[in-house]
Amino acid sequence: MAEFSMNEADNYGGNGGGSFFTLKDDKDKARVRFLYRGVEDVKGYACHKVAVGDKDRYVNCLRAYNEPLDKCPFCAAQLKVTPRLFLSLYNEDAGEVQVWERSKSYFQRLASLSSRYNPLHNEIIEIERSGKKGDMHTTYEFYPIENEPINLDDFEITNPLGTIILDKTAEDMNVYLDTGAFPDTNEGSSNSYNNRENLEQPQRRTPSNNPPRRAF
Repeated sequence: MAEFSMNEADNYGGNGGGSFFTLKDDKDKARVRFLYRGVEDVKGYACHKVAVGDKDRYVNCLRAYNEPLDKCPFCAAQLKVTPRLFLSLYNEDAGEVQVWERSKSYFQRLASLSSRYNPLHNEIIEIERSGKKGDMHTTYEFYPIENEPINLDDFEITNPLGTIILDKTAEDMNVYLDTGAFPDTNEGSSNSYNNRENLEQPQRRTPSNNPPRRAF
């Protein structure tokens, strides 16, 4: 499987948008904590995006950037490799664990945060959206607002592989390339990319009070 660390991110191209955690419009905000001790715990995933039924799904790439193309049938067929982060965070306002799909550039943003706040998961951070709905140039500002220690073991964290990202074999990929469908699957319906029920049930905590924010 093609997981990669921050130090390997430059070997994978591409950028992109968000997922289960969303701020829908300009100036929307939420208080969250990233469920990592530091940036070294964050993993990126090299994926291919293909149509499964009436949905687009991510499929795990079978090769690392420095391995032969023929190790992954989708790479050999020249399907684009898309590097993604699926960040686990606890949304203090919603009271649940969520997943935020981001581009590899967020390695650097989390590295900057974790260099100042260690461990990172103890810091409550307000995320504010800058950009109207549909704006391709939308950015997000991070404002650390409170340090409140937690125990990471109290949170159920979803493994993206096998849930958000389909984990397919080379044989499965070859069947897809020949037929346009994976063998013996129903991922286009009950296991769909946007079906939150496929994620592990989140641990709930009582949202903290909202103190003054510190610009970061």
